[in-house]
Amino acid sequence: MKYSDKLNGFWEEGYHYFLEFRGKRLTVRDYRRAVALETSVKYDADAIERGESAVIELADNVLSRTAAGKPFTMIRELRYDGGELKMLYYYTIMGETLYTLHKVDHGPFDHILIRDDEFLDSLQGEWIEWRENGSRDSKLVIKGNKLSWFGEVGLPFHVVSRKTSPDRVYIVPENLIDTSFPGFAEIDVLPDMLTTYMQVCDVSSPMTVFAREDVIDWIEVPEDAKRPARNLMIDRPMVDEPPRAEADE
Repeated sequence: MKYSDKLNGFWEEGYHYFLEFRGKRLTVRDYRRAVALETSVKYDADAIERGESAVIELADNVLSRTAAGKPFTMIRELRYDGGELKMLYYYTIMGETLYTLHKVDHGPFDHILIRDDEFLDSLQGEWIEWRENGSRDSKLVIKGNKLSWFGEVGLPFHVVSRKTSPDRVYIVPENLIDTSFPGFAEIDVLPDMLTTYMQVCDVSSPMTVFAREDVIDWIEVPEDAKRPARNLMIDRPMVDEPPRAEADE
């Protein structure tokens, strides 16, 4: 079977889906850029090369399934038409939606700037968690491009920022899809510290701050790191807060 260079490459819908054709292979990614479907395709390459409309047949068209294994979202039809892709998407709850995709000259992670060369060397070694009571028993360790915390096996990461906000630098898992490590939300890289939040079930914790041991007593700790943890179910502190001073009459 022949394949068309007019079809091969990347196609973007704008927000929901990002498609990549390579010969007989199609990879469909969702809005997070996670792979939703990988399958083989068949189509009339000659018709596409002539600029005609052509249906693209998918060996598998299911994007997601229910817990019971039944199709939940799928591609009802995929068609090349006038230099565009028309994707008829079906969601069991909402019904059909027609998406139009256009060919683009960039891959799925073009919006992310990988900054390892700039920051990785300076991040090596131990980072101590700041605690208001002075405890120093919690350490975050970075070795190479792997991050470990509380005995967690070192998880590969990248130091990144987004093209839309290059001044914000943060650490994300190597696959660039997940936004958090076990126990952490995104880890921001600041000049003297690493900051993040942790979420445990229905408890909202204070900001977590990590710094080098030789400066941890001198850094300007954000106020969000000093507030007590709160129970989200009843919106109250997990520990009693000290009484506030009465305002002068």
